[in-house]
Amino acid sequence: MNSEPHTDSDRAPLDEQPRMRVPHQWRRLFETVGVVGSLFLGGFGSGYFWATRNAEVQMTRQRDDHLAEIDRLREAFGDRLTSLAGRVNQAAGTAASAAQTAGEAASTAQSAAQTANQAAKTAAKEFKKP
Repeated sequence: MNSEPHTDSDRAPLDEQPRMRVPHQWRRLFETVGVVGSLFLGGFGSGYFWATRNAEVQMTRQRDDHLAEIDRLREAFGDRLTSLAGRVNQAAGTAASAAQTAGEAASTAQSAAQTANQAAKTAAKEFKKP
């Protein structure tokens, strides 16, 4: 049988403690996963950094382009809008005078209708007299 005395593992020094070793294949697998994972995460991190930096530059460029387009449209259509505003005011004045003329014509038509009504009544009275 075994001639070595039995040592209590709770009281034995660390050198004498039984160790469980991970098989060589598993250690190689963990190393490979670690290296591939580092490469993947490094590529992902650098790609993310580059993409966000590029997006910031593009957003700034797009904002500048939009502001330039707004200025161009203001310049192109500003004079036209100013001239149209004068024409609109003139058309509003013409419409107001036309409405006033139409009101006067309606008043004249009403008085003419009253006169015609009076004349019809008078003619009816004259027609009934035998």
